[in-house]
Amino acid sequence: MVKKALTARQELVLDFIKAFIRIKGVSPCLQEIAQGLSLRSRSNIHRIVHALKDKKRLNINPLKARSIRLKRKRKR
Repeated sequence: MVKKALTARQELVLDFIKAFIRIKGVSPCLQEIAQGLSLRSRSNIHRIVHALKDKKRLNINPLKARSIRLKRKRKR
């Protein structure tokens, strides 16, 4: 299975989420991602996060706050 390549912005958001979880121990909300990356629009962050979900890089539970979870890499 071929993984879909990420855009530069998607890589930036994914790296931010990884760092935030490593430092704070919880996943960031969309507002924190936008602020951390000096972006104004949460809707753009929402679009990028859902694109990462579609590319199987993370899981999201839309009914819970701070529900962004990174997918683990499988060892072969």
